[in-house]
Amino acid sequence: DCDTISNSVTITVFEKPVVTIAADKTEICEGETVTFTASETSGATGTITYEWTFNGTGTANGDTYTTAADLAAGTYTATVKAAIGDCDTISNSVTITVFEKPVATLIATESVCFGDTLTFTAEGGNEYIWTVTDKDGAAITVSDTDNVIEFTEVGVYNVTVIAKSGDGCVS
Repeated sequence: DCDTISNSVTITVFEKPVVTIAADKTEICEGETVTFTASETSGATGTITYEWTFNGTGTANGDTYTTAADLAAGTYTATVKAAIGDCDTISNSVTITVFEKPVATLIATESVCFGDTLTFTAEGGNEYIWTVTDKDGAAITVSDTDNVIEFTEVGVYNVTVIAKSGDGCVS
């Protein structure tokens, strides 16, 4: 008498996820961050895991990834691998550009006679925002582009300039 032995295996077939990523912004200044978000677009069911790669290096898991704020000027690319079980796919890539912050340099004479005007020169940007305060810290009205200041009182003044680059980054 021969006994029949049977064996069965249950196989689960997963649908391969289709994922796209988007960035909340694609151009930033040094010191800022970008958040990438992954979206599964095929309607695949099951638990999806995400593995982010930023500029060729694995960085994080989850459906979002936020860059560090210490990125140097340059271009960077992000992708994400989405998986359901052993079925995975790589997303589109998104490239961001990080612009260098300008460094403002203020050139001026450190003293002037009462009633004279003093012209300040700044370097390092395309536009400049000037702030002048008197000895008590009160702001003296100066336009955003005005670099000529007439001092109407004897005293000590603090002149500050912020440089703005053509990319919109400020010092």
